Amino acid sequence: MKVNLKNGEFISVSKEFPMNNFEIRDILDRLKIPDDKPIVQFSISEYDNMELPYTLCRRDFSADIYRLNLFAERLENLDSSRMTAFKSLLIAEPYCDFEDILLMTYGLDSVKIYPCENCCKLGETVIKNKMMPELEKCSDKILALLDCEKVGRLMQEREIGVFVDGCYCVTSGYEKPDITIDIGRPENCFFRLLIAPIKANNVPDYGSAQWVTLPFDEEDQDMNFDGMTCVKRESSLPELSQNQMQQEKIHELNDLAKLLSELSHNDFVKLKAVMELENVHKILDTLDCIGRLDEYEFDRNIFDQSDFGRAYLLKNIHKNFDCSAFKDMDLYDFGQVILERKQGEITSYGVISGRGQELYSALTIEPEQQLEEELEEDFELEMGGMSL
Repeated sequence: MKVNLKNGEFISVSKEFPMNNFEIRDILDRLKIPDDKPIVQFSISEYDNMELPYTLCRRDFSADIYRLNLFAERLENLDSSRMTAFKSLLIAEPYCDFEDILLMTYGLDSVKIYPCENCCKLGETVIKNKMMPELEKCSDKILALLDCEKVGRLMQEREIGVFVDGCYCVTSGYEKPDITIDIGRPENCFFRLLIAPIKANNVPDYGSAQWVTLPFDEEDQDMNFDGMTCVKRESSLPELSQNQMQQEKIHELNDLAKLLSELSHNDFVKLKAVMELENVHKILDTLDCIGRLDEYEFDRNIFDQSDFGRAYLLKNIHKNFDCSAFKDMDLYDFGQVILERKQGEITSYGVISGRGQELYSALTIEPEQQLEEELEEDFELEMGGMSL
């Protein structure tokens, strides 16, 4: 399910749900939303979810991102009949809130479904089987004179029925489940590897596979990976290559996870920005980045080049200057030029400087360049004073 998420006017991302917990946390970092209050504004993409009623895709919602992820998981696992029942409930109640929509993915067996395309077909069935009290005492001759479509429409109104996917769904029979949906928070780790024993024919035994979370205690006797293979990998660092998370590199990966656990969350996000800037994909290069994080400057509150250009001017312009002059000005090109001079970049997490650079320090002319410009100026003055 494709979902458009946003935080205010400036930050937005589009992602496929469901996703693993590491991917969710990364989305929160990109949206600059704290993990302890993960409320996101979102809409379900209309053009990427054509199977859902358009009324659902044209609305804006606000919800805990972990509950949004559960909703996507529930939808993904609905069989065709339950999906039809779910759609019928959405059509019958197009303006219900997200919590009710999430609840609608439960108890769908209480919605009766019949193969039926329209009111006329429904009326034929109702008349033939005398499914309305008014028809019980009618003779066959009277029944034959009835308008099937009108009878079907009357039955639909009484049952709050909905036609969808070539079926007729009795939504009035839906019993909302009396349940409380509790969403736990993921464990605090940085990598997960699904490790499986290798069978005699060199095929992984998926039935005996187990998840290993990193970091782990190297002295733990249960952490023996001989005769095992890694069949699935999840990482908190999107830039880290999947081939760097193979089972044979698990101890290197564990060392990295231990270092990550010692970082503050802001430094962890800064590391992801540096990895994006420096195009880092290997464990050893990531370890090197951690060792020199202080050589970069990072600002999570910057959204794009224009935003950076405005922040740069505010920090460098005279304090008495009327800053409203460039409040609504497009400073994209200006911000990009400054960033290039700083060897920095607008990353998915904010603006990061180049190594050894300061984001907001004033640009100054290098001594050699200044000397050249002075010599050129003196030469022009001398030439200007010559007479022919």
